[in-house]
Amino acid sequence: MRHIAILLICLFLAPALFAEENKTYKQPVLLTSIGQAADILIMKGLCKRAGVENTMLKLAIADSIKDYKCIILVAGGSSKGLGAAKIDVSDEERRGKELVLAAQEAGIPILTFHIGGEARRGVLSDGFNKLAAEGAELIVVASDGDKDKLFRKAADRNHARYIHIEKSFGGIEVLKQLFAAEGDPEDKD
Repeated sequence: MRHIAILLICLFLAPALFAEENKTYKQPVLLTSIGQAADILIMKGLCKRAGVENTMLKLAIADSIKDYKCIILVAGGSSKGLGAAKIDVSDEERRGKELVLAAQEAGIPILTFHIGGEARRGVLSDGFNKLAAEGAELIVVASDGDKDKLFRKAADRNHARYIHIEKSFGGIEVLKQLFAAEGDPEDKD
């Protein structure tokens, strides 16, 4: 009898787990950086190639989210990027926290992409990486960017999906799958 009860529980939970694994997201997407690395420009190109309608706002704030159905955070710090934006680390962290909180309160899904690999890890980047990972319901990481499993552990803690890609260009197929419900990305211009 106990085995039957376990089997029935698994049968009822399986569709929910499968649906979450294949969840698709809606457009338009707000694309922003957490850490001001140039990787956001690569991500913009990946979105374009995948047919994902997006607006890139490097310094998006909480008030920026109202017209979007999904937010992609591009994680990774850059002292050059922070300098160009004329903000310091604490300002960027504050902006990121406020943005994540506003999205969560509005029920807007957050997807975090860390495509800069090992170059976007370390003392400057990891504070931004943690912030972006902790707020995400899905985390996509390029192969050499998670050797210490910082992103994997954040995904496990927060019950977020974790997707590993070999190179940043693997993000194109991931994006096509994540936004598949919006129609055929190949038909979009």
